[in-house]
Amino acid sequence: MKPTLEKLWNEYLASECAVIDTDEERRLTKKAAELHEKANATLNNEQKDAVEKFADALCDAEAAFTKKAFFKGCEFATSFLLESGDFGK
Repeated sequence: MKPTLEKLWNEYLASECAVIDTDEERRLTKKAAELHEKANATLNNEQKDAVEKFADALCDAEAAFTKKAFFKGCEFATSFLLESGDFGK
């Protein structure tokens, strides 16, 4: 990947984007925690482990897609600015 975007993602944006600071984010986080609790109460240990691994895999996939979208968005914005600007004419 591009080192500057990688550095921007790793050192700043990933931590900034992980902050829960809106009512919608708090509501969704609370709902997820409640559903996790409810599921754990009905599952045996083997099932809990399988569900945790599944949830981890979903989170990993979502993180990869989010990072990819960020990189693509940066690339698009840069291309758009360079094409729409009157640089050097």
